[in-house]
Amino acid sequence: MKKLIAVVMTLAMLLSLAVAPASAAEHGKILYLSNLNSGAQYEFYVAYLKMMGEHLGYDVEIVYADGYNDPAGNLKNVKNAYTSDVVGLIATQDGGLINIMEEYPDLWVVGFFSDFDAVFTEGGTSAGVLEKDHFLGLMGDNYISGEAVGEAYAEEVIERGYKKVSTCMFPFYAYPKHTVADAAFRAYIENYNATAAEPIEIVGDATVLNFSPLETNYFFEEGHDDLDCIVGFCAGTTFVYPTVVEAKSMGICKEDMQIITGGFDNDPDLMADCGDDKNIVRLTTAAFESIIWPMAMIDAAISGNMYKDYPGVERLDSGIMAINSTEKFEAVINNSPMGATNDEDRLSKALASWDDMKDYFTSVNPDASYKALTEFCQSFKVEDYMK
Repeated sequence: MKKLIAVVMTLAMLLSLAVAPASAAEHGKILYLSNLNSGAQYEFYVAYLKMMGEHLGYDVEIVYADGYNDPAGNLKNVKNAYTSDVVGLIATQDGGLINIMEEYPDLWVVGFFSDFDAVFTEGGTSAGVLEKDHFLGLMGDNYISGEAVGEAYAEEVIERGYKKVSTCMFPFYAYPKHTVADAAFRAYIENYNATAAEPIEIVGDATVLNFSPLETNYFFEEGHDDLDCIVGFCAGTTFVYPTVVEAKSMGICKEDMQIITGGFDNDPDLMADCGDDKNIVRLTTAAFESIIWPMAMIDAAISGNMYKDYPGVERLDSGIMAINSTEKFEAVINNSPMGATNDEDRLSKALASWDDMKDYFTSVNPDASYKALTEFCQSFKVEDYMK
């Protein structure tokens, strides 16, 4: 009788294991190599990834990328976090990515929130990544194309009626897209000026900010004291905005000068200074929920259920958040995860809950489509927070 009971209990245990959801221990750990270490976007990405990981059966661990995208630094940080149960890497920096993949050839890798020029540019320092069968592609930080960024910002300048503007960007060696964007911006404005009753003046060449803030003496340079707008292809919330505020307090620039730039910062004082009649009139950033894409791709690879229509490695735009009106800024601050103060609020304010996204994951829905996943992740717009 005891033997019979033991057999029944063993069978029951095996049956429970067969029907139970996969645990994190079974599926393993995914590392998120983050180029952010604080702020609203960072807090949301961490909460969102961990939520998806819990549903899919993964532990998600955050690894901070090297502040200068240094190859040796990124490799070192991944090495320090790597354990035998690590099965995937979501990377937001490309420095040393080839070294990481050569160190860990069985690691599935996908890119997010970056351009990955070192990977996708011929002769790039990590170009060899494209030859690795464990690299799954990239969903970038808003527009991949520098031309698209430059043209979008030029259209904003024209729409707002500015007549005298200047541009700022990060160095070419780190962000070649900024140089392309600046050239496209100037070409677009030049084409507009050919038929415009009042042409737009772009003062001087782009000011290159070597990862340091714009200096106040910028406004003592010829033509900079009466600018209508500074266009920052860099992270202008951090590297341009504080200097503009200081310059206005000193009276060395126009009181109504404004900023068009990218990035996002949920600092209350800064966000209160965003809107049609404020210092920052446009921020362009990746749709926050686009991070579903790299998680879905990693899960498909790890689970052995790759999308049947997966075309191979691609470099894709994310969803685009063009926040360029008072109403849109208010919607993002009040209704999006960027204005939340805790993880529960962040997740509840996201445009996609687990139930909304789960059928795009092949481990949940074997018939899920890569095309549908990509379209879904590119569909999120700032207007969605205004509904």
